[in-house]
Amino acid sequence: MIKLSRNTILFFSLSFILILLTFATRFYGGADILDYLDSAKFFAGDYSAKIRLSHSYAYGLLHALPIGLTESFIFFKITSLISLFGIVYSVYRITNRDKRALWLSLLSPIVWYMAPWASPIQLASLLFLWSYYFVRSYDKNEQLKDLCYSAILLGLSLVFWDGVLFFIPFFVLCFFYNKKLIQTINFIFFIFVGLTPRLVLDYILFGHPLFGLLRYSASAMYIIFFGGVYEQQPLSGVLKLVIVLLFLPFSSYALFKKNIFQDNKKNIIFLLACLLITVFNSQIRLLLFFIPLLTIILCKYLTKVQFIIQIIFYMVLSLLVIVPYIIQINHDTNFKDFGSIPYLTEGMQITPGFTERMIKQDLNQISLDYPIQVLLVGPSFEDYRLLANAYNGENIKEFVSFEDYNLWANNDTRVFGKEMCSHVKIPERRDFCTSFSIHKSFNDATDYDSIVYAISTGDTLNSSEFIFVKKYESLSIFSKIN
Repeated sequence: MIKLSRNTILFFSLSFILILLTFATRFYGGADILDYLDSAKFFAGDYSAKIRLSHSYAYGLLHALPIGLTESFIFFKITSLISLFGIVYSVYRITNRDKRALWLSLLSPIVWYMAPWASPIQLASLLFLWSYYFVRSYDKNEQLKDLCYSAILLGLSLVFWDGVLFFIPFFVLCFFYNKKLIQTINFIFFIFVGLTPRLVLDYILFGHPLFGLLRYSASAMYIIFFGGVYEQQPLSGVLKLVIVLLFLPFSSYALFKKNIFQDNKKNIIFLLACLLITVFNSQIRLLLFFIPLLTIILCKYLTKVQFIIQIIFYMVLSLLVIVPYIIQINHDTNFKDFGSIPYLTEGMQITPGFTERMIKQDLNQISLDYPIQVLLVGPSFEDYRLLANAYNGENIKEFVSFEDYNLWANNDTRVFGKEMCSHVKIPERRDFCTSFSIHKSFNDATDYDSIVYAISTGDTLNSSEFIFVKKYESLSIFSKIN
């Protein structure tokens, strides 16, 4: 009979709780979640709407087959858990099986926070962790194979998550500033080798291998400087920043001791750059990208007392982190995850039943009551995505956004445009201007003339063209006035 140690039993017990919580909660993530779910349904051939993403399609493609076979998004949670346990084990392995690193990784609040998320950050972070490992090896021995492995893994992480794009310049600067130019060129070349699957996919989908990266970069820059086309919530804020900083090991200040900093100068400077990116975004999920790296460096310098205090703090914060997930096992709530605290200005609300389940039931009935229809969806421009994401069937031809409908009605295609000019102060004859715009698809094949009915996700539609017909459990149906 195999006798397990107390630490082994505790490790597997905590792992089982993490797995159980991930599958029990109905939470799948917050920011950008629909991008990944939509793309999976799109590739599975079960998405009854035009797709509109701001992120890589690759992560959705990875999940398309199981989503198509099961009509369930549960495989996203399986991928998340595999990636997170891969990160925990990798940190343990990279630190030469340091048990303190193992416990710091498993009990880290960021792991418990990200477990239920349908997000590519978990997989990208695992790939990035090993890229970091190999670049550190290359920095010591300068073996070409380590450079190749690091760059290819870095490129692969960018295949699945666009946010890696912001970290790559700092990665290259921090670890290659003292290298020969040819070494840097080789590294960048092999990044593109790792990025090849995405370049091929984007070429097939859009006709240009860099389309997705260029679109994401332009979108991200616009949100940072102008706040977003659709008036998105600001990415930063004092309370958001405080919540993000809570997830960092509070003993991180030890890395700035002179002897420790000198021994890990490149690594610490890179971690500071990662923290700077996170400060500007103030999103908890970004921390998963570099906390494992921080753990690798920090754990060997922690005293026994510091380690115990950090573990206790991690356990308390992890318990707080999973509270919203526990609530969502049996209830709907506006307290979706720990990061939603800044938005709870009107107090926490907990309601029985599940909106998603009611929407699916309503759509199944609507598809029988109004079969083979092109259905307009409102009142929000983005509500059509919720319905297209929830519906599995062929009895509804298409869900259409009010934004596209209004553009068609006005014989217009431009969704958004902005012009920026120089406005010189001297009596110069010329001012320089540049402009950019977003347009509705030029090959839009939707039959807008055939639209007779509209669906509202609430009780109103905010349109004088349609009148109320029927209220279902969650959705309402409206008919167009002749």
